[in-house]
Amino acid sequence: MRHSHAVQHADYEQAAAIPAKADIHHLPAAKAQAVMDPRIYKIALVCWMGFLSVFWLTFWMSANALFMVVISTVYAAVFFGVPYAMSRQVRDRPKTDKSLFTFLREPFATIDGVMSGGEALLQVVLVPLCLTLGGIAIGFIIHAAKAAVH
Repeated sequence: MRHSHAVQHADYEQAAAIPAKADIHHLPAAKAQAVMDPRIYKIALVCWMGFLSVFWLTFWMSANALFMVVISTVYAAVFFGVPYAMSRQVRDRPKTDKSLFTFLREPFATIDGVMSGGEALLQVVLVPLCLTLGGIAIGFIIHAAKAAVH
């Protein structure tokens, strides 16, 4: 009877997938929260509103570009408005008894594991914040290019 090379290869992969004890870093033994603090969503909303504001300030002179900004604003209103309206239908909404800084320090459970609330905030806010900063840079470049032409 022949031995299968695939079986030996699978055993090797399973042995390599077990992490060493030193690679595991546990957060403190406090109970991890599973519900995001609602203020985190408000911070993300402020970042997206800043991003749209940069577009409004940059493209208010061009009717063609402004039409696209209006469409983006309507889309954003629906994107954020529908979940907000749906969350208002729930009777037992999450209460925020703790301060935001307490949430940022405590462990937070995600689908990928436990992390601090600050790391969860970073994951939610990083993309809109970077897009806002990039939009500001693009806005300065567009206005500087128009000023150089005129």
